[in-house]
Amino acid sequence: MKQRSERNGERGFSMVELVIVITIAMIISVMAIINLQPSILNAKCDAAMKQVVDQIRQAREYAIANRRYVQISFPTVGSQPQVVITQMNTLTPGAGLANPVLSTVTIEGPTTYYVMPGLLDTPDAYGNGGAIYFGGVTNGPVGGMLFQSDGELVAAATFLPINGSVFMGIVGTPTTARAISVLGTTGRVHAWKSTGTAGASWNQF
Repeated sequence: MKQRSERNGERGFSMVELVIVITIAMIISVMAIINLQPSILNAKCDAAMKQVVDQIRQAREYAIANRRYVQISFPTVGSQPQVVITQMNTLTPGAGLANPVLSTVTIEGPTTYYVMPGLLDTPDAYGNGGAIYFGGVTNGPVGGMLFQSDGELVAAATFLPINGSVFMGIVGTPTTARAISVLGTTGRVHAWKSTGTAGASWNQF
């Protein structure tokens, strides 16, 4: 009888004990996911910002290497922000020359082109009147903007250098605020990251 009693005590967890252990494990997992969520969103925005920076730099380098005007634009198709690079073989509509699209990159979601309410402009101070803000104009100057063979970013209509910024983030999540600024005379690109606090300054990424 004694041996049989000892065997019964070694059978393992009861169903109630298993349910309690599983419930505790699930609670811990949910808490971990909630705590990691801000880090995941910030990482997504960092990746999206790097995509835009890479495309701007590639457009400039292509213009210099191939001695061509290269247009860069930042459309939003549906809800998906994009960066489009186009080789401009002609700036005259109907001239009979094609302007091939070199690259169309869709930015990793859920990041969008967006200016967080209450945030200051970047230290480069090129303006923050819109998510895409070049030459003091939301969405850029009429006719678009081009990199030319010396690396300058110019307005297509005037060929004068223009500065500008691209603002990004996840709507409703201020800590995901990101920005890219471009100096027209050199094509220099800066990437910026903010804590998202109203009135806060930017840190260079």
